[in-house]
Amino acid sequence: MSEQLLKEMDHTVTVTMSGDGMVDTVGKIFNMMRKQVFQDINKPIIQRDTQEVYFDKVDVTEKKEAFLFIFMPRVRRYYTVTARIVLKVKYLDVQEEDK
Repeated sequence: MSEQLLKEMDHTVTVTMSGDGMVDTVGKIFNMMRKQVFQDINKPIIQRDTQEVYFDKVDVTEKKEAFLFIFMPRVRRYYTVTARIVLKVKYLDVQEEDK
């Protein structure tokens, strides 16, 4: 008799990333989130569904730049975001065999 290997669990990941723009930073957050989930679960993941996303902390740093300190001044913004992401993860509950 075989048993059901597909399991489901809720998992929360907290990630902090920085970037030049908010869209860029959020993209980095979700890339890092995927890697973190694979490390935390350490089983073959079948499906990940994002349930909730919270930005716990958003820091915006502005820096004034100019070419040769005089020409074409501009303000650059750097974003640092700490996000808490709640996921529903489906994975296969298989055990590593000893060889």
